[in-house]
Amino acid sequence: MRRLERRVSVFELENGIWKSDILSHPYVRHAFSTREGGVSSEEHTKTMSLSFGLGDSDETVRRNMQLLCANAGLPYDGLIGSAQYHSAHVRYVTRADAHEGIDRENTDPSDGFVTDEKGIALLVRVADCTPILFLGERSDGSPVVGAVHAGWRGTASGIAAVCVREMLRHGALKNTVRVAIGQCIRDCCFEVKGDFVDSITSMRGGDFAKRHIRQRDGKLFADMVSMNLEILSDEGIDRKNIDVSGECTACAPDKYHSHRATGGKRGTMGAVIGLI
Repeated sequence: MRRLERRVSVFELENGIWKSDILSHPYVRHAFSTREGGVSSEEHTKTMSLSFGLGDSDETVRRNMQLLCANAGLPYDGLIGSAQYHSAHVRYVTRADAHEGIDRENTDPSDGFVTDEKGIALLVRVADCTPILFLGERSDGSPVVGAVHAGWRGTASGIAAVCVREMLRHGALKNTVRVAIGQCIRDCCFEVKGDFVDSITSMRGGDFAKRHIRQRDGKLFADMVSMNLEILSDEGIDRKNIDVSGECTACAPDKYHSHRATGGKRGTMGAVIGLI
């Protein structure tokens, strides 16, 4: 596999949320949630779960969203989510889209968002899939931000690169784009089968599959983080401008919601970013 220059991770945990200083900007706030800091009381969702229909009442889920936004320093009344479907579809959104996926239906479901409007908070939800947050700047220093839910299908379809392109379309300069890859299932735990290898090979080629799916003790394990790093590198994002969490969600189901570790009986975490 190609060696990419590593950046020392600067993720910091405070009040149940992770933040990365690579996304620092006077007008940008962000957070990656854990299982801590919410009001869920169901054993499999407590205390912080951000998806409807997993055991919590809608009121409880919305209260968790309010708490996440408050801890991140973002406005709940500008929050936008989506019914994610493992695509590479990234939407540009504005204030007119506020509360889609929260208390009204999405006009255009997607697995990622980009915005340059103040008062908007972009939310993607995960429970082993890879949450990725983006920050870029225009020539005048004004920010453009993005958020994607990168499951393995979305990852292999290049959703991270699609998000970068959408940010550039709205004025961000490529050399200013910084990326934080949050907590997800890592290659220590993401065991896959031959059909997975076939799918990745079909989508991105056999060499790509060989670089990111490795055999260990007679089993195959996939690395979603390294896949996204290569895709971002191919898109022209310097590895030094990408922060990567070292946490594996499946290794710590007491700390993170993990679909793999719990057999699907779980809540979801969220990654959120926006302009103030």
